[in-house]
Amino acid sequence: MNRPALRYRFSLPTTIGLAVIWMLLWGQLSIGAALWGLLIALAIQLIFPLPDVPELDSFRPLGFLRLVLVTLRGLIVSSFQVAVKVLAFWRPTRNAIIRVPLRSDSIFITVITAELVTLVPGSVAVDAGEGWLLVHVFDAQDEAAIDKARANVLSTEATVLRAFGTPEDRALLEED
Repeated sequence: MNRPALRYRFSLPTTIGLAVIWMLLWGQLSIGAALWGLLIALAIQLIFPLPDVPELDSFRPLGFLRLVLVTLRGLIVSSFQVAVKVLAFWRPTRNAIIRVPLRSDSIFITVITAELVTLVPGSVAVDAGEGWLLVHVFDAQDEAAIDKARANVLSTEATVLRAFGTPEDRALLEED
């Protein structure tokens, strides 16, 4: 197995995030809690070094904000769609399992895409490989519904690429 190299690095966003979590856990918003939180955050990053993930180096905050907003919108819309389909119990539902080829071969991008596809109701990522996802689609009545589900997975991947993709990965979006 080809594992990414571990590196001892201290990330400012990670340090601040862990310190905030520490203060939330203790329920104190004080200088002492903040200092302890910073010390604990630095110790965690030293004791548990993260593997080198190139996609984290190309993190784009505006792309991530878009990713969050698109995911929230997907959660709301698809929750209503699934609820309507479940309540229409007299109409049979047909499900499908589709294989969706992804643009990127990055495991990181594939995992984030699979998590977001699974998070939104109506679809579940069943399996994943380098450059593809196997997705269970709820209520795939016809070929058009399957094509729409496939397009939704590719749209999710595109949003993930805009947030975390390397320049090479983002260039794949230009080709389509």
